[in-house]
Amino acid sequence: MQPSVRVKNLRQLHSALKRYNNELKLELEDRLKAIGEEVAANARQRFASVDAYSAAGIKPRLRGFGRVQVVQSRRRTTGKRPDFGSLQMRTALLPAVWESKDRVMDEVENMLDTLGRRNGF
Repeated sequence: MQPSVRVKNLRQLHSALKRYNNELKLELEDRLKAIGEEVAANARQRFASVDAYSAAGIKPRLRGFGRVQVVQSRRRTTGKRPDFGSLQMRTALLPAVWESKDRVMDEVENMLDTLGRRNGF
C-alpha cells in the first residue's frame, strides 16, 4: 500500500479559496510544499549513502491543488540497474513518508485550522 494523506472535501476548499482570496490558496500551497520538503530532506538523507547524486534529485512537487508529491527529479543515467527505482522507494521514499506521516497529518490540520481562524471560517 502506498502511504498518503487524504483531506476530504479538498475540491470544495479549493473553489472556496479561489472565490474568497487567491493569496490564501497560494499560502496553502506554500505550506504544503514546506511539508513535502521535510519528507524530501529525510529521504535524501536516507539515500545519500547509496548514491549521493541521485539523493540530491529527491524534491517535493506540487501536483494540482492540495497535492504534494516527493519525487526523483533526476533522469536515469545508465540503465544498468533496472531495480534502482524500487531501491529508492524501499530505502528512502517510503520509509521517509511512513516516518513523517503523523507529523504531516498534524501540520496539515494546523495549517487548515490557522487559515480558518484567520479568515473567519
